Amino acid sequence: MPTSPRIHVQPDSVTDLSAGFLTRELSPGVFMVSNGNYQTLFLTTGEGVVLLDAPLPLIDHLREAIADVTDEPVRTMIYSHGHTDHIGGAYLLAEGIQIIAETGTARFLAEKNDPARPLPTTVFDTAVTLNIGNREIHLFRDGFHSADGDTVLYLPNEKVLVAIDLLARSWVPLLDFDLSENIYSYMGAFDRFLEYDFEYFLSGHTADVARRSDVELTKRYVLDVYATVKRLHDQINTPELLAQHRDSEQAGIKFVIEEVVRRATEELSSRWLDGPMKGVELWTESHARAMVLYVRWTD
Repeated sequence: MPTSPRIHVQPDSVTDLSAGFLTRELSPGVFMVSNGNYQTLFLTTGEGVVLLDAPLPLIDHLREAIADVTDEPVRTMIYSHGHTDHIGGAYLLAEGIQIIAETGTARFLAEKNDPARPLPTTVFDTAVTLNIGNREIHLFRDGFHSADGDTVLYLPNEKVLVAIDLLARSWVPLLDFDLSENIYSYMGAFDRFLEYDFEYFLSGHTADVARRSDVELTKRYVLDVYATVKRLHDQINTPELLAQHRDSEQAGIKFVIEEVVRRATEELSSRWLDGPMKGVELWTESHARAMVLYVRWTD
């Protein structure tokens, strides 16, 4: 086994990415690898490496990152969900290995029939515990992000929880709450995941490893978006605004939506623009729009 990885740093430190990637050891034998934008997890077991996802932007570095820290071959790959940016490089690593996914993801991939995203060889319904070598790995199905299903990974002994695309440490969520296809489930996911005992939280993006405080902070932001949009939507005089567009009801509805989005974006920006998370000026308007659609038709 190699004596030391190419880059081996403490989980909260900032590291130069000039080598193209960095590896962070969260717990003995449990590693995050990142190119600065995407991140994923792999772990040694004594019986082969278990890898979560194969993000295409990271694929050129994954073999090298793994070889830097262990001689164990990759034996198992777990799909977090079916989106191409996180598993689009799986075909380059999939030969001869076990691929695990939950039923919704497996069904989606079968329908897509995409050679870049090989079908799983093992499928589970709700939850499964893997005992591989010296590791206990808990997988359970959620639906906070992908309509087809998300797999959350939990390492109880190492206190690591992984929920891809829930958040990005030090940033507000990406566009439309990271393209969440179920806002109701997304908002509830924070409390569901905070019930677990974890020290490190990985979500698939940035070079930073999140902690419990990051999950709590993003939850506060998301629930503030919800409360603000709901209040403004409930307060707005919809009949009066619709009356200004008597010639087109659809134009009136569009105007109501845009007015709530405008007011919510202004109010939220006043509270969060100089706050602890970046990206408010980039994504808060999209969050307000996604939330008003939820509030108006689903809440």
